[in-house]
Amino acid sequence: MSTDDCAAALTRLYEFFDNELCEADADTIRAHLAACEPCLDRFGTEEHVRALVKRCCTSARAPETLRVRVTQVTTMTVVLRED
Repeated sequence: MSTDDCAAALTRLYEFFDNELCEADADTIRAHLAACEPCLDRFGTEEHVRALVKRCCTSARAPETLRVRVTQVTTMTVVLRED
């Protein structure tokens, strides 16, 4: 996989999680994850974090300022390094 392919997949990861992609784009992400172990690992990590947050935060709604801040932090640009 090229760094550009990984960057493109990880840039759209949150849209993928939230089912906000058209089927063709979601299929592209799925195909990339199936072929790229580092991105699949990242996907798994993000999936676990989202599940943990959901499990721990179901009883109360976060203040709007916190929700905005979390959204900002979790949608930051991911920088990939070639090793």
